[in-house]
Amino acid sequence: MEVIPLSAHIGAEVKGVDVTKPIDDATANELRAAFEKHLLLLIRQPGVSADDQTNFGNLFGDVRLRTKYSVPVAVPMAQFVSNARPDGILGDVELLYHQDHCFFDLPLKALALYGIEIPPSGSVTKFRNAISMLECLPADLRARCDKVRNLFDGDLTPPHDPSKSKDEQPRAWHSYVWTDPECGRQSLLASPTTISAYDGISPEDGKKLFDEVWDCVNSHPEFEYAHTWRPGDLIVWHNCLSQHARMPFNGAEPRTLRRTQIHYRGTYDA
Repeated sequence: MEVIPLSAHIGAEVKGVDVTKPIDDATANELRAAFEKHLLLLIRQPGVSADDQTNFGNLFGDVRLRTKYSVPVAVPMAQFVSNARPDGILGDVELLYHQDHCFFDLPLKALALYGIEIPPSGSVTKFRNAISMLECLPADLRARCDKVRNLFDGDLTPPHDPSKSKDEQPRAWHSYVWTDPECGRQSLLASPTTISAYDGISPEDGKKLFDEVWDCVNSHPEFEYAHTWRPGDLIVWHNCLSQHARMPFNGAEPRTLRRTQIHYRGTYDA
């Protein structure tokens, strides 16, 4: 197995692993070690089935489907991020940097996406290291963040107005600092996509604090890796220790990726 870093802060391409075949314990341990080190692994392999993707995801946690969408699921344990399928979710809108499922008390540990249809004109997803994001905050800004919690809302259509949020949308309070329950590493949990209210600070000051944090982390493009998708790309990334963002693409062209949710081991029913 060969592990080739994709950037200084996040991501590595893995070669020499066939995810369509059973993966032995030694290789699985190598993959998990590479995942913890690089936070994102890329494997380029055509012909990966939904079952293959599920088996691969289970190396890093428990693959289970938790959803707030009413779209029927065509494949067990998977969804399709697509603008071309009737069961597709998340269409073709741009998605700013975020972590998935922060509107639940326990966000996802990781996610995996597999490229099926990629627009001929291109499609890019950016990833960045949220551990580095937290570490880059000046001490005084970090101290102010420690006193505040943010309400993450399942309504993905900012700007948010909590008074108009749909009651059925999931919501959860989280501090800026996420401590990973498995490895203990800390990262920044924040996104303009889903935060709708603040605790421990006035709404006005909460928004100012968030803008200050966001401006600080956005001034570090070196934390990023921009992935240009190809059909057959399989990417798994650590959800809470990184962030991801979908760049604009031509919505008139079909784009379909198969999505697997990976939960912290043994916590899905908690």
